[in-house]
Amino acid sequence: MRKVFPLILVLVLAIPVMGQLTTGPDNSPKVGDLAPDFQIPSAQRGAPPSSLKDFQGKKNVLLMFFPAAFTQGCTTEFTEAGVNYDKFTSLNIEMLGISRDQLPSLNKFKETVGAKNAFVSDVELQIAPKYDAKSAGSTFRRSYFLIDQTGKIVWKSTTNTLIPTDKLLTDLGQVLKK
Repeated sequence: MRKVFPLILVLVLAIPVMGQLTTGPDNSPKVGDLAPDFQIPSAQRGAPPSSLKDFQGKKNVLLMFFPAAFTQGCTTEFTEAGVNYDKFTSLNIEMLGISRDQLPSLNKFKETVGAKNAFVSDVELQIAPKYDAKSAGSTFRRSYFLIDQTGKIVWKSTTNTLIPTDKLLTDLGQVLKK
């Protein structure tokens, strides 16, 4: 019994964590749908917020929902995105990193990893539910949505998996060529 108890304890503690790693049905907007609009708070005090629609006719937008600033995967992801920022801009892509982190934390994260993209704090859960990007806990599932200049979703990945930057750039480049 003494040897079985630690195993049972590990299983009881692991089951809720394992449940958070799996994803349920994909209830996010589909490729071809108009992207749900949302307000983008201004980083400067007193300046009016913009919205996702403000990019229409100007830029493609890559929404990058991520679990939390300063975690290993997110640090790697946005460090690589910063190094490859010119490759994203050559595809006329504006990247928006979105998490539940507070704006001061996101600003520090941006500075620390050398990211050049904008970050959006969704503490109030105004954006993530529209894209089915909230996990069971207080963080977001890693999800990507490419929105073209007409405001339509033209590519997405909702597998909760980090996509290496080289692959991401290749995939996005192929979609935008079509």
